[in-house]
Amino acid sequence: MMDELRTERLLLRPLTLDDADEYHRVYSDPRTWHHLPSGRHTSREESERAIRRSIDSKGRFGFSHCAVVLRDDVEGLSAGSFLGSAGAAMLEFEAWNLGYRFSPEAWGRGFATEAAAAALDAARRAQPAIPVTARVLATNSASVRVLERLDVELVWRGRSADAPAYEGDTGHLERLIFADRPIDAATLDAVIALG
Repeated sequence: MMDELRTERLLLRPLTLDDADEYHRVYSDPRTWHHLPSGRHTSREESERAIRRSIDSKGRFGFSHCAVVLRDDVEGLSAGSFLGSAGAAMLEFEAWNLGYRFSPEAWGRGFATEAAAAALDAARRAQPAIPVTARVLATNSASVRVLERLDVELVWRGRSADAPAYEGDTGHLERLIFADRPIDAATLDAVIALG
């Protein structure tokens, strides 16, 4: 089980309920959900549930989403600042879902790429036989660029529906799916169906 990951500038550590206020600050900020407004956390309880899922996932699979904390002062940000989260969650089938979300103050500094690369490596070490996937809306060019810098390949681009099936559904929006290895058709179909 991985407790901490260190990169050149970042510390990735398991999320705890003590992070709930900072986590909620990031996840409730409309700017961090510009491309997917329906994902925005509207209550602290929602953020706490997400953290609990991460704690459970780490216990079951050896890795999950982590708090991303700045190790040293960087222009405009102090050492110890909670920047956001990055990690991978095990899906309901055998595939990881790589993800990251950072406060706007952290944008444009390469933190997402640095944290996502560490998370990708950690997921691979935690469950080497399980593919790591990542889903992103095609309009989210910053997130697409992060994935293009990682050791993953584009495996699908498209829409899984002509119109939204329910409020917050993204199936009708163009999405990209990346994976760290070739994945079978059933796994790819399951990832596409996630929306």
